Amino acid sequence: MKRYFFFAAWVLFIPLVSFAQDVGTAADVSSFSLQLSYEHLSRDFSLAGARQEIGRDLYKATVGLRPTDYIYLYGFLGSSDFPNSYVQDGRHVYFGGGLKFMMVGEVDITEQDGRDINVRGGIGLDFQVARLQSSQNEDYEKFGLTRYQGSLDFGLRVFQFAGYFGFKFSKISGTFQPLALDQEIEAKGKGLFSMMLGFNWHLSRHLALVSEFSFFTESCWSFGLRLDL
Repeated sequence: MKRYFFFAAWVLFIPLVSFAQDVGTAADVSSFSLQLSYEHLSRDFSLAGARQEIGRDLYKATVGLRPTDYIYLYGFLGSSDFPNSYVQDGRHVYFGGGLKFMMVGEVDITEQDGRDINVRGGIGLDFQVARLQSSQNEDYEKFGLTRYQGSLDFGLRVFQFAGYFGFKFSKISGTFQPLALDQEIEAKGKGLFSMMLGFNWHLSRHLALVSEFSFFTESCWSFGLRLDL
């Protein structure tokens, strides 16, 4: 039994991870977009009665489609490594998708000098499912984590700048089986509630810089480029 808990304490440094929300504000959603981003994030996990903060780095591509004024669909595919892992440093495949319901309002304001100012405001309700799966990993017989997330964000866009803030509830759970053990181990992310704050800066009509931060349950910062078509 002591051997098991000693091993469990070490395997806490494997990819037990959190996943960031990065679909952006409802006030700044295009008909079709492609986003490339880097994320660094951390979250506490529970394993065999112990608690440990796990961090990771993620590179991801996200494709979004807005078929109607009220619905936004997106999917993503990424690759993750784990710089604080003492068990292995292999990469894992991260993939998933989501559905966002939106309400967006738009107002055009004309100043005295004749210049027009466009202001957009939006509220988005988002549902997301993500999966982290081992890929050509020789250290595990089985490894996989699934995330379920719901979030609400409020956004505003004026000129080339868009900002948003919101709240998200997320649950992460899964199982893995190291080759050194004959049994599966259950992993659970600690906590549910987080706050998020994001910014989009449009460099041109089709290109924007995007960044997001989250706090509390999930600690995350991310940045990337988004191409709107």
